[in-house]
Amino acid sequence: MSFLPKSWRFGLGYLAFVIAGSLLLLAWLRQREREESGRLFQALAQADAEFVRRMNLPRSEKLAGDLAQLLGMRIEFTEAGQGIATSDDTLVIRLDEKNDMIFTRPPVASQLSLRDAATRNAFLAFWLVAAIVGWLLARERSKRAQTERLAMLGRVATSLAHDIKNPLASIQLHAQIITPADAEDSKAVQLIQSESEVISGLVNQWLHLANPVPPRLSRLDVAETVQNVITSLEAQARHSGVDIETDLEAPLWTQGDSQRLAQAIRNLLINAIQAMPRGGKLRVGCEKHADSLTLTFADSGPGFSDAALARGTELFYTEKEGGMGVGLNIVASIIEAHGGRLSLQNDPKSGAVVRVSLPPCS
Repeated sequence: MSFLPKSWRFGLGYLAFVIAGSLLLLAWLRQREREESGRLFQALAQADAEFVRRMNLPRSEKLAGDLAQLLGMRIEFTEAGQGIATSDDTLVIRLDEKNDMIFTRPPVASQLSLRDAATRNAFLAFWLVAAIVGWLLARERSKRAQTERLAMLGRVATSLAHDIKNPLASIQLHAQIITPADAEDSKAVQLIQSESEVISGLVNQWLHLANPVPPRLSRLDVAETVQNVITSLEAQARHSGVDIETDLEAPLWTQGDSQRLAQAIRNLLINAIQAMPRGGKLRVGCEKHADSLTLTFADSGPGFSDAALARGTELFYTEKEGGMGVGLNIVASIIEAHGGRLSLQNDPKSGAVVRVSLPPCS
């Protein structure tokens, strides 16, 4: 079974455990059935022998035959001390000094059946408990696996951050001290600074995933944050043939961490652009409510699959070729840390719709 995935091996192993447990439960129920049947057999024989003894009935073959027909078992009267062994199906009872009474019942067939309420309830209870335990074990395995992946990711992210940030800081420093000779140089310097900030944001994203810290909240305009991110992505959007339309009524005030929110918005915009490799339209808008500000990112791409709608924010889940499955999870964690909520859905006509709800402030 080593060629099977770990989840399959766990599932098959647990199924074998449930089957073995069911067989043991069946064996226990049959043992209890035999014990109960034995008690009834003994009680019936004792009562019948006591009746014969008290009424001083004749120890005759005719009486034995009548009783056998009445009780549905073989009955004999023998001389006392014949040495007949008692067993599960044969019982010897001393009537008096001269006679023994022998009861022999036919082989008892098991009456266990799922049609029997007691048997059915016993198995249903066992299977229910097994299902709950299996679910708890599977969830614990999933949590442990995710914890192990995060621990490994933390080590990798920390190492990468150390190796990237030093040369990145040097690039940013030199970009700041360069004196542009003309407009073309100035545009190049701005591009270097902008892309350096992108790299810095990616490094911070991995560090946040490995070791999330609470956001530093301050009053900020979400519309301005969104517009700044859109401006930084204009070149990428043009290269992909994506037209970004905005309908943002500034200002949109909230309590937030500008760097973290910009990181989340950037991830959402990049996801939307990458979902339209042949070009399309991305509409960014906002709805004001009494208790929330809802940012809407609607693209004209193929939309989310059913699996993505259900698991899109799950860590390491991705349908993107070469993707790591961390982007939407980071977005969701950032938004939730701001007291907001992220929702994924599809437009009935076409495309994906992502909504980000944030608490407003005056």
